[in-house]
Amino acid sequence: KEKLKAYVRQMVACDVKATGLKALQGDMWKSGYESGELKGHIYPDFKPMLEWCKVNGVQVSIYSSGSIKAQKLLFGHTSGGDLLPYLTSYFDTTSGGKKEAASYKNIANSMGVSPSEIVFVSDAEAELVAAREAGIGHPVMSIRPGNAVLTGVGKTFPKIFSLMQLCGF
Repeated sequence: KEKLKAYVRQMVACDVKATGLKALQGDMWKSGYESGELKGHIYPDFKPMLEWCKVNGVQVSIYSSGSIKAQKLLFGHTSGGDLLPYLTSYFDTTSGGKKEAASYKNIANSMGVSPSEIVFVSDAEAELVAAREAGIGHPVMSIRPGNAVLTGVGKTFPKIFSLMQLCGF
């Protein structure tokens, strides 16, 4: 039992993106979110962007290495309140790895849209490269404090410094 705990701790410390580990984390977080002990961190521009999208009929979906269950826990219990009513769909690594073009094609298919119609925002160059390879029409680099320094590849993507830029502000 102790070896298993140590192994799981090591996987978490190494930021392993294994689907099973993310599901386990989701189960562990459930009680913390439901008790109010945990609150999902959101950037100050996230909820206003969601509100603008809802008013303007723009669907917002989430693709995360965290399990869908964990995503719903986080977005249902944020420092800005319950954001679930603003979100249309959720995707995790069961759609494929975030650095694999096939994942983005799977997501577009699940959403019933052409990849060319999707705006995909990320702070990870490799994810944006995979999205572009999949034909995602608008891969956008989100610049936030603490992000990795952009390489030449990352600099080829349109950049935003606030999610409100997606709304024309």
